[in-house]
Amino acid sequence: ILLDAYGSKHGLSKLYPRSNGIKRIHITILPTNGEEFKTAIDKYCQKQITKGVPSLGADLSSLYLMEDSLSSGSRLMLAADPLDVKAHPVHVLLVDLIEAYITSLSSNNSFPSGDGECPPSALLWAWYLRSILHEQVAEYAQGITLINKCIDHTPTAVDFYELKARLLEAGGDIQQAADVIDAGRDLDHQDRYINNQTTKTFLRAGRDEDAKKRIALFTREQGTPEQYLYDMQCAWYELELADLLRRKGEFGRSLRKYMAVVKHYEDYHEDQFDFHSYCIRKVTMRAYCDLLRFEDDLWGLPNYGRAAEEIVKIYLYIHDNPSALESDAEPDYSKMTPAERKKAKNMARKKKNAAGKGGSKSDTKSNSNGGSGNVKKSKPHAIDEDPSGKELLALNYLDEAKKYAAILARHSPKSVSSWALQYDVSVRRGKMLMGLQSLFKMKSIDSNCHQLFSRVVDFSRRLESRSSKCHDTSEEIISAEFPKLMGGKTFSEFVNSAIERVKSDAATDLPMRTAVAKAIVTLGEGSAPDSLSVILDSKLNCRCVNVDSCREALEFIASVGGDSGKGQFQALLVTKFPFLKDF
Repeated sequence: ILLDAYGSKHGLSKLYPRSNGIKRIHITILPTNGEEFKTAIDKYCQKQITKGVPSLGADLSSLYLMEDSLSSGSRLMLAADPLDVKAHPVHVLLVDLIEAYITSLSSNNSFPSGDGECPPSALLWAWYLRSILHEQVAEYAQGITLINKCIDHTPTAVDFYELKARLLEAGGDIQQAADVIDAGRDLDHQDRYINNQTTKTFLRAGRDEDAKKRIALFTREQGTPEQYLYDMQCAWYELELADLLRRKGEFGRSLRKYMAVVKHYEDYHEDQFDFHSYCIRKVTMRAYCDLLRFEDDLWGLPNYGRAAEEIVKIYLYIHDNPSALESDAEPDYSKMTPAERKKAKNMARKKKNAAGKGGSKSDTKSNSNGGSGNVKKSKPHAIDEDPSGKELLALNYLDEAKKYAAILARHSPKSVSSWALQYDVSVRRGKMLMGLQSLFKMKSIDSNCHQLFSRVVDFSRRLESRSSKCHDTSEEIISAEFPKLMGGKTFSEFVNSAIERVKSDAATDLPMRTAVAKAIVTLGEGSAPDSLSVILDSKLNCRCVNVDSCREALEFIASVGGDSGKGQFQALLVTKFPFLKDF
């Protein structure tokens, strides 16, 4: 019925011949293995390329549907990993179509169907779409080649710079990506979106001062940009800045920014009571119900989850590595020469001034504007008494981690990472039964994930090495239930089955391969070359291959395989990430 309604000559397409929505819905419901689908998507792409629609690549990516492995084929999901996208029949079809377009437009200035001459920009947008298809399958060098052609052809299009920056960032050169997207931002100073993307890329590149200058272009003149963004509850900026501070090892300041995001959501929760009477009087019942649903899922929203997860990870890291905070301690000046002492004190003074700059600048600027009759007075901001986050670092690490891990487990129960953090907190508190419960929750969500495997190995090692046992009842439960977690196998059989599964499936994701390789070395189930082969034999032609997962794998290989194994892996990295730096 739907195919007749959207696809027949006497259906909706006749009533609304210019509607793109009807044509797009028709493509969605058509079987992807038929000739009718190929014809429909061919016409759709030609029309969108002729019009120059930049979002065509993102639009077509919604057709990459595949069976969800976690639902035993009863549910569909979007193919997101480059390995899955490259093998998807729709992507293969699109590559063939766009390659034919580029060839025909380059030689005849028309599409292969020969329906007439196309505008000169058609070839430009065909290059752009082909570059996006390269990005989707992690072919970054080929994508850069095509997007450079686009920029040479039309150097004033902001979309081209944004795509080039994405390709460079995914390919490993975040610094150049930041410079490229900033060049695109410079083409349109009124575009808030591209300014925000530039700020985000600068923060990921570790250039916080450049990021602050860019975001200040769209904030009020009164006060500092960070204070204004906090007042506007701009969570994405605070999350990116917190990530930057965490990578720098400034855990106190990083916690302050993550806590700022948490405070925004607490404000949402408290402010909802002010809207009930207003919504009933001013808006429709449907909008009011949407507000109630939003509040029900408030603590499970992505930004809150990301902030809470990082708070837990920081507290656990400091608990495991108390020396990580020694860099913030007062240095021993008695062992320094007079020149070194002077330099160290100057650096400490600058660091202290930078930490307290936010509150003082805000007050100074608002006071200076107070005498002017032409400038609107800004609301005075409360001075931040703890900009460096020392009060947060003085709290009990495990108690704070426990609080946020419990919130995540309660409000994001279908997330593996929520239960992984719950396990990490529980075992450090000596709550082995709660840790075992978290493992079973993880298994019910995804029984083949690397987070579960690595924590099962950790749980077994903790059981063997602990100095004191739990209560007798807890010990009975652990003894009875832990073998069920491993499918009735012994621990050695469980690890060996994981090794065999990884070696037999070439597409096994890289984090899982790294976790298995670590288990081989830790448990003595094989030699160091055996553990390296689990990673190196994949040639990085597996799932979840990105800069972060490769960095973790490289750290393990360097610790086990020495310069030889490290050199082999770096050779694979150069092929996979042609712009990679700082490895």
